Amino acid sequence: MDDPAFWKLALAVAAPLCFIFGFRNWRLARLIEDTPVSRIRSAAQGYVELSGIARFADGPPNVAPLTQLPCAWWLYRIEHQTGSGKNRHWETINRGVSVAPFRLEDDTGACLVGPTGADVRPGSKTSWRGSLPWPTVPGEGRRLFGIDSGDYRYTEHRINEREQVSVIGEFRTMGGISAADTTGEVMRLLADWKRDQPALMGRFDTNHDGLLSQAEWERAREAARAQIEQQAPREAAPTDSIVVKPVDERPFLIAASDLDSLARRSRLAAAVLLLAFLGAVTALAVMFFGQT
Repeated sequence: MDDPAFWKLALAVAAPLCFIFGFRNWRLARLIEDTPVSRIRSAAQGYVELSGIARFADGPPNVAPLTQLPCAWWLYRIEHQTGSGKNRHWETINRGVSVAPFRLEDDTGACLVGPTGADVRPGSKTSWRGSLPWPTVPGEGRRLFGIDSGDYRYTEHRINEREQVSVIGEFRTMGGISAADTTGEVMRLLADWKRDQPALMGRFDTNHDGLLSQAEWERAREAARAQIEQQAPREAAPTDSIVVKPVDERPFLIAASDLDSLARRSRLAAAVLLLAFLGAVTALAVMFFGQT
């Protein structure tokens, strides 16, 4: 486009975005480089960096809702393609993220990781398309010329068991997750209900549109929490250690990768984005002051 007003607006929007995301990447690289790696057995209470192998926590295995694969952590998103022609776009209609703790092991010991509130960089991704609001397993959807097709797109990210994982967060030694902490149990129960979609829809889809609205999903959460709280209290779990989101709002990072490599990629991204910021600011200055 040759419209100067368009380019002024585009550069005015791009410049601050490049600066913000460049600064975030620079801060992440500095965080990784400035936080020494600790061994789980000798880790001090407080802000630490740990590295080890992801394992299932005690209890029922965590199962990813879309692929039904057991994993340490998952995040999924279901999108529906709406509109027509140039106005076609993807709209998110359902999403969820795992909050169940998983176990992290190194050669000295093990601890739990509570992923709630974490910036998670997963290692595995599965994406496919289909014609239903809730998918069949990957590869069973409608296909056109060997490619998945349909108006629904399903995306799932996972951290698999036995995957190398690095964590930066607040390390605490405490009693294990007790009956009072029901969040993980509620999410597991909801995951079980999602495996039987007809029953789930029959119970909570009050307007019978084939989708769970935000209000209907909240009712499902409340029903699951009530069921868990009605169960007999369990005995207190043995003393354990857990890494959680810091109370002072410092970054909480879970990455299925080598943190040194992540730091290098973040520093490179920061350099590119900050150079783009300088370029956008320079171009704006030329466009404004070059006209005087």
